[in-house]
Amino acid sequence: MAVVMRITGLSSGMDIDKLVSDLMKAERIPVDKLKQKKDLISYQMELYREINTKVSAFRDVMSDLRYSSRMTGMKATSSSTNVTVAPTQVTSPSTHTLKVTQLADYAKASSASGITNFGLTGTKNVEGTTITQGVNDKIAIKLDNTVKVITLTPGDNYTASDLQAELQKQVDKAFGTGQLNVGLNGQGQLTFDPQAGTNGFKPQVSTYEIATGALANLGFSDGQSYRLNLTLSLDDLQQQNKFAAGLSSTGGILTVTNGGNSVTIDYSGTDSLQTIMSKVNASAAGVTMSYDSVNDKFTFTSKQTGASQQVQLDDSGGLLNALQIASGTNVYGMDAQGELDLVAFSSSTNVYAKDGITYTLNKASATDTITVTVASDPDSIVDNVKKFITAYNDLIDLINKRLSETRTQGYSPLTDDQKAAMSDDDIKLWEAKVKIGLLHNSSILRDAKNSLRSLLNKTVDGVSSQFNSLMSVGITTKAFTGVYVAEDQGKIELDEDKLRSAIAADPNAVNKLFTSNTGIDSQEGIFVGMYNKANSILSSLVKEAGRVNGSESDTTTTLGKQIYDLSASILDMNDKLSAKEDYYYKRFSAMEEAISKSNSTLSWLSSQFG
Repeated sequence: MAVVMRITGLSSGMDIDKLVSDLMKAERIPVDKLKQKKDLISYQMELYREINTKVSAFRDVMSDLRYSSRMTGMKATSSSTNVTVAPTQVTSPSTHTLKVTQLADYAKASSASGITNFGLTGTKNVEGTTITQGVNDKIAIKLDNTVKVITLTPGDNYTASDLQAELQKQVDKAFGTGQLNVGLNGQGQLTFDPQAGTNGFKPQVSTYEIATGALANLGFSDGQSYRLNLTLSLDDLQQQNKFAAGLSSTGGILTVTNGGNSVTIDYSGTDSLQTIMSKVNASAAGVTMSYDSVNDKFTFTSKQTGASQQVQLDDSGGLLNALQIASGTNVYGMDAQGELDLVAFSSSTNVYAKDGITYTLNKASATDTITVTVASDPDSIVDNVKKFITAYNDLIDLINKRLSETRTQGYSPLTDDQKAAMSDDDIKLWEAKVKIGLLHNSSILRDAKNSLRSLLNKTVDGVSSQFNSLMSVGITTKAFTGVYVAEDQGKIELDEDKLRSAIAADPNAVNKLFTSNTGIDSQEGIFVGMYNKANSILSSLVKEAGRVNGSESDTTTTLGKQIYDLSASILDMNDKLSAKEDYYYKRFSAMEEAISKSNSTLSWLSSQFG
């Protein structure tokens, strides 16, 4: 792009910069209008996202309350923490005895003992080692989750003990004294030994290459570690002798079976333990393979509990032997067992449900008899209904406010020049005025409000006619007080005595009124319907204005696409304005040159007649 010389008015005496600036103000009016239009849309998006946040909060409340277990009007208590109880449907007050003799468990096959040869020892006698700056003076060491670059002091023909001392000095500088001990064995080989924690557990230590040959110069290899390194290949682990039981073969077929699901996993020397674990866990066997670094054991675990779970392991190579699990291992899960009211029961999980009560089994005891008491709890329903009313009214309050606001005359988005002349506080006050009324009579908000209000008058089929509507249990629209308040229109209130009477008369009907979820619209409970409506409203809001904290120029949303298009137009117009400004300076520059020439001519003529 050509550089335009911007000559000031030396010849004409005119303030060229001021003239161009004034001319450009007029030229910038169209782009200022585009920016103001973009700001208005941005403010609209902000206001819609504010509604989005409130709807999300309402949906969260409804998500919790829509289940029948939250509206039973009953409470259950256990005499022991060994069992947790909860009524999941309306039932009568009662007392039960429970004994848990066995918990359900997974089928598990684990290493017989720790599988790793712990230690990090070099393979080279380091006597006479030379460290050259910029060549082999840097290595990386990872201690637990911290990686540090270790730089050794250059020197020729280090003795083994001097190199040990130098490495210890640099390691202490990087990690702190006493965290990682550098040793020297009888063969002149360097060793690393991490400091154990208070629980006796020694963290992982690994070495990594930075400068080619630096690790090998000290006798170590890239990825070599003190503990088992799950990301190293089986070949590397075998070469480093990391398996206490040895690894006779790095290739083979591992067969993992759980019940009728059986998968075969081919592995070779280039595979890592992490890769093999991932293959097992992603397979259809229904088995999880995991490594316990504290106890240094591998475990194959069924993904579900119960006696029907069976884990069988077979291996044609040396992997299972290295993991200290016998090929042909076959283990089963267990069912939970016990007595409820002196009647034996079993369950494939540690959750057992009977007669509207769910028992969560936490601990087994052959001698402990637990007493479970189920009693009426109308307060729980009343409290939950109050949560609904508060959340509903909060949402309606904001929707009403935005729908009823009207634009304030004389307030438009500020231009850049206007903002430059105002304080930050004044800008905020002005922008707050501009936002007022931007959602006035919004069709999205009107539809949202109407869809929620329609549920307030719904009659739920399949519920006793005496209690099949909100009005019948004491939930009604607020009465008009004689003073019109826009924000209060459509809010609801509770006649608590009427609700309590309904609960006492027919708690099952009250439960179904709120939580019935048969999949048939006419039988859908009020709280279930409110949850679904909230989801629908959120979808509309996201489609219009995007998600909270989402990109402002998200072209998949209605307002985001408008902002994106306006931004593109503004960029295009700014390019044109820049060219226009250059044009003005060119014209004034030409004028200045003409005046300068004229002044020179007049000066010459004057000198001739002087």
